[in-house]
Amino acid sequence: MKYRVIKGKFHVKGFSPDGDSIRFEAANDANWDALQWSQPAARSNPKKQLRFEAIDALETHYEESHQPRSFGFGALEVLLGLLGITGVRYNLSLTRITAAQDGTEGFIATQGLDMYDRPISLVFAGTTTVKDGRQVTLKQLPMDRCANLRMVQLGLAYPTFYSSMGPDLLKLFTDVTIACRQGLVGLWALDKTGGFTLHNTSTITDDVVILPKLFRRLTKFFLECSTFEELPAYLRETRDRVLVRKPRVKATLDQLLIISPDGRQIALTQPPENLIFDPKG
Repeated sequence: MKYRVIKGKFHVKGFSPDGDSIRFEAANDANWDALQWSQPAARSNPKKQLRFEAIDALETHYEESHQPRSFGFGALEVLLGLLGITGVRYNLSLTRITAAQDGTEGFIATQGLDMYDRPISLVFAGTTTVKDGRQVTLKQLPMDRCANLRMVQLGLAYPTFYSSMGPDLLKLFTDVTIACRQGLVGLWALDKTGGFTLHNTSTITDDVVILPKLFRRLTKFFLECSTFEELPAYLRETRDRVLVRKPRVKATLDQLLIISPDGRQIALTQPPENLIFDPKG
């Protein structure tokens, strides 16, 4: 599987990054032409919103909500540090960066775009001897410098895999995840994805650390439904298609959740690294 290396600079001033997203401006704008854009506006914007391959950090701002901020903003601050961005200041609601010493040098390795025209990227600070725009294999990338992998190694992001990922990348992130969970590194010391009690909205915003994908579904549920008893039916209707890796079986996310009849007890029955999500839902 090939990745296209694109050199450029990272930007956060005036934007709302989190622990797994940032803006990136290519040094050579023509390199974006190799990707299959669906929206002209996304292609023309010089500062592209990236989607970090293989990881999902806790949400700092989603539907006017957030996950526990200690880990959400901790992940963001560490990512900014990895990319050499300093002097960061936020607005009062902590939803936008108002000042920063950004424009730091780096490069991405991308296979293509997601459904929102975001380049799916492995992200690196600094320089590389690989020629700008060249396609390389995973083995040719300095993965010891990969921000995506470092965030998992530090226990600041969950693994979240999609069917577009190659087997070598899946294995690398899976092995690191298992080691971190066994060592209770970072978020794994507090992770409640395998079982928690949903008391109210503050349970997922302030109290429990859970897989961000599950947080996003529960946040939508609170916005759209009236009673906890509606939760099983609501999740069935979302139809998040997923492949369980071992044993290999196709399912939907709701089929992998145990939910009590009153909608208050929730448990994901599979570890996140054993799931491969369909990017189209």
